[in-house]
Amino acid sequence: MYKLIATDCDGTILDSKGYLPKEIIDTFKILHNKGIHILLATGRNDILAKDYLDELNINCPVAGCNGATLLNFYTNEHYFTKSMDKTSLDKIFDICKDGNIGVKMFTNDTCYTNDQTLYEGGINLITIKYTKKMKYSINYKLVENMHDFSGLDNIVKAVVIEQDIPKLLKIRDIINTSIPSVKAVQSNWNCIDINSKSVSKGNAILEYAKIVGIKPEEIIAFGDSENDISMLKEAGLGVAVGNADDCVKLSANKVIDTNDNFGVAKFLKQIYNINN
Repeated sequence: MYKLIATDCDGTILDSKGYLPKEIIDTFKILHNKGIHILLATGRNDILAKDYLDELNINCPVAGCNGATLLNFYTNEHYFTKSMDKTSLDKIFDICKDGNIGVKMFTNDTCYTNDQTLYEGGINLITIKYTKKMKYSINYKLVENMHDFSGLDNIVKAVVIEQDIPKLLKIRDIINTSIPSVKAVQSNWNCIDINSKSVSKGNAILEYAKIVGIKPEEIIAFGDSENDISMLKEAGLGVAVGNADDCVKLSANKVIDTNDNFGVAKFLKQIYNINN
């Protein structure tokens, strides 16, 4: 019996429009009432998952920024925050500058960028997507010189967005080979997330499992993107949704139906013998 369900949000339990389907909500509530632990592991800042936690209305912790933070809004428990060191951040700035590509830096509640397009895009994203569908958001601030910015002490994640995919992947590879203290992974088709090397969704779910006395083999994990691979590998059962990237499917023990077809809910009903 799996005692902990760890799942990504975007592209996994959320549908393609960013909504949490009733099928997921109902299934999670049934499992929670059976004593199964549920953990949301997202690349988003934790506050940007809170709307979904409110919809679920269960005691469910969230690992935010790919596992850089772990907290429980329901109980007000803050387990950890793992920040990036300034030396690594400075190197990231230089690599992105050399590649003529913008970068965003996230604390728990604010995004900083030196790129006007990314700044305006972030504001528009909040206005169009988050404010319309969500009650919670983060602040966006434009910073002229990231090297001299005093707020770098609390950065938990860096993000690079680029529509030119070969260019994006080249930046990812340069960062991974030249900065040993960080790890860059693709979190969306046009986006890479950068965290401290010790940070991953896999490490976060293992740390939470240890807190609640659950063994790794008692964890089932769901995901769709490269930043989910670590937790699929650490879990007793790693599951990729049908719309997942090929690299995720290859890393999973099982591939199920897509997010828009409620793949996670259908699979959980099957393995936990839940009747409709």
